[in-house]
Amino acid sequence: MRVRLLGRVEVHCPQGRPVGLTGARRRAVLSLLASELNGHVTVDRLLDTVWEGAPPPTARAALQGHVSAVRRSLCEGLTLLTRAQGYVLVGEPDLVDAKRFERLSAAAEDAADTERSIALLREALDLWDGPALSDCGSRVLTETAGRRLDTARALAVERLAERLLTVGRGADALDDLQAAVAADPLREPAAALLIRCLHQAGRPADAHLALARFHERLASRGLAPGHLLRQAADAVAVPAVRASAAATPPAPAPSDALPRTGTGLVGRAVELRHLDEAARRADGRPVLVTGVAGAGKTSLVLHWAHARADRFPDGRVHVDLRGFGEDEPLTTAEALDVVLARLGVPAAERPADLAQAGALMRRLTEGRRLLLVLDGARSAEQVEPLLPCAPEPVVVITSRSRLTDLVVSEAAIPLPVGGLPEDEAVELLGRVVGADRVAADPTAARRLAALCDRLPLALRVAGARLASRPGWALGDVVHEMSDERTGLAALATGGALGIAAALGRTVRALPADARRLFALSGLHPGGALDSAAASALAEVTRARARELLAELDAAHLVQEASPGRFRSDRLARLYAAELAAELPAADRAAAVRRLLDHTVDAATAALAPLADAIPPQSISARAFETAEQELELARRLVGELTRQVSERATAERETCTGPGVLVDRLSRTLAGIRSAPTPEPWPDHAEPDPLDRLLADLLRGAPEVPHAKPAEVRVAVAADARTPGARPAGPPGSG
Repeated sequence: MRVRLLGRVEVHCPQGRPVGLTGARRRAVLSLLASELNGHVTVDRLLDTVWEGAPPPTARAALQGHVSAVRRSLCEGLTLLTRAQGYVLVGEPDLVDAKRFERLSAAAEDAADTERSIALLREALDLWDGPALSDCGSRVLTETAGRRLDTARALAVERLAERLLTVGRGADALDDLQAAVAADPLREPAAALLIRCLHQAGRPADAHLALARFHERLASRGLAPGHLLRQAADAVAVPAVRASAAATPPAPAPSDALPRTGTGLVGRAVELRHLDEAARRADGRPVLVTGVAGAGKTSLVLHWAHARADRFPDGRVHVDLRGFGEDEPLTTAEALDVVLARLGVPAAERPADLAQAGALMRRLTEGRRLLLVLDGARSAEQVEPLLPCAPEPVVVITSRSRLTDLVVSEAAIPLPVGGLPEDEAVELLGRVVGADRVAADPTAARRLAALCDRLPLALRVAGARLASRPGWALGDVVHEMSDERTGLAALATGGALGIAAALGRTVRALPADARRLFALSGLHPGGALDSAAASALAEVTRARARELLAELDAAHLVQEASPGRFRSDRLARLYAAELAAELPAADRAAAVRRLLDHTVDAATAALAPLADAIPPQSISARAFETAEQELELARRLVGELTRQVSERATAERETCTGPGVLVDRLSRTLAGIRSAPTPEPWPDHAEPDPLDRLLADLLRGAPEVPHAKPAEVRVAVAADARTPGARPAGPPGSG
């Protein structure tokens, strides 16, 4: 059987007879499943597509009925399966005409032989019988998948015309090109190829007329011709048209007024090279420049855009989407209006309807060597309607969010931007402070760069404080920033450019649950966090904690250093600690206790199997000669975590009660794997034992603790050990 999407939606069984699929919603279900052949389509996406974003309460039940009807209509070759909150239509790609068209078009691009490429493109275009998904029953699907397929068809027509021109048979492309121009009168690539094919077919007068008409259509809308039309005019040598154009006041070209980049960019040679490479291979895919607040994403992209002006003869368009600014982000409608204005469309010609405005923007950008910079995107939903369909424009998006949805849906090219390399960070500091002051104390300069996470914004703020105070030494600011209580305040400007202000705008854009977890993470003493510890802190399930950590990772507030294990940079940790200090005291105390309970539970669970897994002779080599030594190890494991979180609590006269009970639980587990005692003492200079390292890892990134000398604590511990039911003493500062 076959499913037709390239025109009217139909199902054909092997005998060729169409299968009736009455009802617009059933056609919408089939169309979406077939357009995503062999791919998982969620129930939520089906509901949004079939009911066009407004499913009623009864929609889920009705959807099941529509799915059953589609399943009954399928013949041999296609199977509709239920999978994990959704469905998958399974079958060979050639059984859906849209998939066959895509396969043939891709094969034509890869074909080394021109005649073979021409044959494949003709076969692909013969599959069409009108606009794609013309009666699919869903406006949402028509404007997404249908628009994408129609654009792919136009590109295939143009690719065929290009190849026919190269072999001297441009006349064979005229019918398809004339139909393409009639369907989209502002599509410049098709118009330029039509002019060239008419000229090659020996019809120069018609070529001149087509050029004049297209020029008039553009001028009537206040638009200037792009480089393809200018090249076509030169190729067919139309002096009369050129003279007419010269006598007419030129239509406005796309805006090329990029914002200034501020002070000169320092370093970033690797990122600039990656931008060059991504722009060359983008082929219509957006390029995502993402990173934490203060990484210098906008400065990087604007520097690159200014330096590469010759690559974009049809203009460079910049739109500030205000995704993380003090003002509300631009709506999609507002952003489209700005783009059309930058493209030179007069206000009276800009449609108020969102779909019409998007269609006009896509027509005006197709075939143009244009750069579109979408700066400060808040979400994928904000920018998706602003993306051109054709491969010619290059789109670069900056954001503090990773915009992973665009990588999934648009095959976007991610270019993450982080801190500078150390030498470039020091160079940037020298530009602000003065190279002589940096050279006078290079060690302090490197330390200051590290304390700033080597982020350009933080380095500029720290440098500005020094530059305005020539009597200060670099070490003065290093000392101030090394103190976790004042380190972030040292990077405040009193305005909107401070690091805390920038991070605050990122945090405010998060959902409420993710904001809460980020604040609670300020109570965790380590540099890494996993879903189990996050679950304890936020008092949510591990699955939900994993989702919230993913949201923080998407905002570059934490980074997934390894699968399931997240770390945060110093400045983000300091900001989280500030937010934690603003939480109610009871919430902080409860979160600390949950975290300590989790730590001991994790350690106990990991240690218990060791009694059977490790041979006795191995245990004897681990220096657990006495109960005191075992207890000391337990105290160091839980005690260091307790000490650090308690320090934060006692700063406000709070105490974390009960750490001794936790230590006692862990020490009993250690006692179960103790080896037979030996007379040899535990040397004071002993290196960390492999088991020590295992326990340290359980802290999920807490700093390593130097080995305590058992002699220093043996008296107190032994006294506790001799008293039945006594609780081991906690470490100093544990409460």
